[in-house]
Amino acid sequence: MGGVELGVLGPFEVRLDGEPRDVGGPRLRTLLAVLAAEAGHVVSVPALGRALWGERPPAHAGRTVRTYLSRLRGTVDPGLILTRSPGYVLHVAPQALDATRFERLAAEGRRALAAGEPAAAREHLTTALDLWRGRAYEEFDDVELLRAEGMRLDRLRHSAVQDRIDADLATGEDAELIAELEALTAAFPGHERLWAQLMTALYRAGRQGDALEAFHRARHGLITAAGVEPSPLLAQVHRQVLAHDAGLLATHGRTVVTVPDDALAAGEHALLEDGDLRTSREHFETAYLRAERAGDADALARAVLGLGGVWVREHRTAAASASLLTRLRYAQEAVGPASSLGHRLQVRLAAELDYEEGTHGRILAMAERTRAAGDPVAHAEALSLAHHCLLGPDHTQLRRALATELVGVSGRSGRRTDLVMGVLWDAVDLFLAGDPHAERRLGELQDLLAERKHLAARFVADALGVMLAIRAGRFDEAEAGAQACAELGQATGDFDALGWYGAQLVAIRWFQGRLEELVPVLDGLMHSPTLSPIDNSYYAALAVAAASVGDRRTAAGALARLCGEDLGTLPRSSTWLISLCGAAETAYLLDDRATAARIHELLGPFGQLPAMASLGVACFGSVHYPLGTTALTAGDPGRAVAHLRAAVRHNLALGHWPAVVFARRRHAEALYRRGGPGDGAAADRELAAADEEARSFTAPSVTGR
Repeated sequence: MGGVELGVLGPFEVRLDGEPRDVGGPRLRTLLAVLAAEAGHVVSVPALGRALWGERPPAHAGRTVRTYLSRLRGTVDPGLILTRSPGYVLHVAPQALDATRFERLAAEGRRALAAGEPAAAREHLTTALDLWRGRAYEEFDDVELLRAEGMRLDRLRHSAVQDRIDADLATGEDAELIAELEALTAAFPGHERLWAQLMTALYRAGRQGDALEAFHRARHGLITAAGVEPSPLLAQVHRQVLAHDAGLLATHGRTVVTVPDDALAAGEHALLEDGDLRTSREHFETAYLRAERAGDADALARAVLGLGGVWVREHRTAAASASLLTRLRYAQEAVGPASSLGHRLQVRLAAELDYEEGTHGRILAMAERTRAAGDPVAHAEALSLAHHCLLGPDHTQLRRALATELVGVSGRSGRRTDLVMGVLWDAVDLFLAGDPHAERRLGELQDLLAERKHLAARFVADALGVMLAIRAGRFDEAEAGAQACAELGQATGDFDALGWYGAQLVAIRWFQGRLEELVPVLDGLMHSPTLSPIDNSYYAALAVAAASVGDRRTAAGALARLCGEDLGTLPRSSTWLISLCGAAETAYLLDDRATAARIHELLGPFGQLPAMASLGVACFGSVHYPLGTTALTAGDPGRAVAHLRAAVRHNLALGHWPAVVFARRRHAEALYRRGGPGDGAAADRELAAADEEARSFTAPSVTGR
C-alpha cells in the first residue's frame, strides 16, 4: 500500500510509501492522532488545543495549533490535513488507517457469521485481530478524546475476539479454545457470552463436569457482583449440558446456538443499561439479520425495537428512516398485536409517524391504550416517545404530566432506563417552562448518572450544563463545554450532536455580538442530513447572521425560505420558538413590518416562556424580547416598552445575564422611540445598568443589536 498509512492499534506510527516517518515531538504526534481518531470529520481548533493543553490552553493556542499543523503537512503530505471550518480534517483513504481496516473486517466477519458462513467469518476476524500491536492510542492516555476512542476500539476488539471464538466453535475448533476462554473468563467474569463459549468448548471436549462447574462459577460471580441470576442465554447452555443436548456438539458450517441470543442481549444491555446508541445499533443490526434468517419473530421484534433507539427519528436520512418503518411493519405482522412486543411495536411506529408529520394524535392514543392494558414496559416507552411529538410550546403542562407518570411507571417496568428517562424529561420540561426548580431536577439526573452511566442521558445533561454556562455569561467555559458535549454525542451515536453544537455556538456568538462569524457554518448546517426533518432554526440563524453584517440579500432569502407561504404553517417542533425569535430579529434588522406583525401574533400566547432550542440545549432568553422587538419594528413603541420591560424581569428570574443585557438595551431603544415624559432618563438608566451587568460576565463584545 502506497501513500500515507497510520497505525493506532498499538504504538502510534506513520508510514510514507511503506517506510516509517518521524512526524516530530509529542504535540505533533498528538495532533495527528486526534485527527486520525476523527478521520473524515472536522475537528475544531479549540478541540485540538484541549488535546494538547487540557482545559487551560495558553494564550494564542489557536495560532500555535495552526503552526503545528503546517509542520505536519510539510513533514508527511501537504494534502493530508485539510482546512474546514471550524477546524481541520484528516484526508486519507479508509484503508490507510489500521483502525478503519479493523472495523471493516470485523463487521464483515460478523455478517458472515450471521449468514452461516463461519469459515469466512473466521478468516475476516483473524485478519482483523492480527492488526492489533498493543492498546489503541496507548501513548495518549492523558488525552480524553483519544482515551475514549481507545476504549471504544478495545470494546470492538473484545467483541471481535468473541465472534472469532464462535466461528472457531462452528468450524470444530474446540479443545484448542479452552485455555484462551479460561483466561478470558478470568479477565472478564461478567461477560456471559464468554462463559457460554467456555461451557460449550468444555462439553465438546468430553468435560461435562467442568462445563457445569464453569456455570456455577459464572453464576456465583454474577450474584456476588450484581445480584442477578444468569441470563436466559447462559441458562440455556446450562440446560443443554445437563440434557446432553446434541445441539452443543460441533456442527461444521453452522453457527453456535449462543450467538443470536448474545447479539440481542448485548444490544439491549448497551441501549437500556448504558444508553450507548452507537454500540447498540451494531448489535441490533446483527440480531435483526440473524432473527430474520432464523424466522424468530420475537427476536426480530426486539431487534427492530432496539434499532429505534432511545429517541424518535434516530435514523435521520430518508433511506434509513424508511428502512426502519418497513422493518417495524414487518415485525408487527409477525407478532401478536395484543402481546407486549406488539404493543411496543405499535408505540414506536405511532411515534415515528407522528414526529415525521409534526402531529401527536397517534402516540397519545397509544399511551392511552398501553395505560389501559396495564403493560408497564410498553406504557413507559409510549410516555417517553410522546415527548418528542409534544416539544412545541403548546403542551407544557401535558409534558410535565407525562414525565411524572413515567417516573411512576418506571417502578413497575423494572427497567432503570425508564427512571432515567422520566427524570431527564422532567428536568427538560421544567427548563422549557422556565420553572425556577429546573436545576434541582437536573441535579437529581446527574446523581443518577453518577451512580451508573447512561450515555444518551449524559449527553442531554451535559448540554443543559452548557446552556446554564451561557446563561451565566461564562462564554469560554460554554464554548469548551459545547465542543466536549458534541464529542460525547458523536461517541454515543446521537445524531443531534452536530445540530446541538451549532445551536450552542449560535447562542454564544449571538450574545458575544459575533454571530456574523458563523455565516459559512450556518450555510452548511442548513443542508446537513443529520438535522431533524422538522428543524427550521438554521434558516432563522442564517437570516439573522447575514442581516447583522448588512447582507440583506442572503438574509431576505433565508427569511423567505423560513416563512414559506405563512409562518403559521411551521411545525410546532422543539425549534419553533427559536425559529420565530430569529425571524423576529431579522425582520427588525430588515425593517420588515409585515413579517414582524405576523410573528408578534404567533408568539403572543407564549410570552411567559423562555426561547429554548430542542431539549433545552440553548436558551435565548424570554419570549417577551422578540415580542418587544416585533412591536418596535411594527411601529408600536408603547407595546414594545411593555414587552421589553417584562423581558428584563423574566431574564433576571432565569439568571440569564447576557439576555438581561440585551433586553435592557432594546428596552432603552423602545423608550427613546416612545419619547414620553421621563422616557429618556429611564432609557439612560437602562443602558447604564446594561453596561454594568455586561462587565460581570466574560463577554468580549456584547452589543444590543
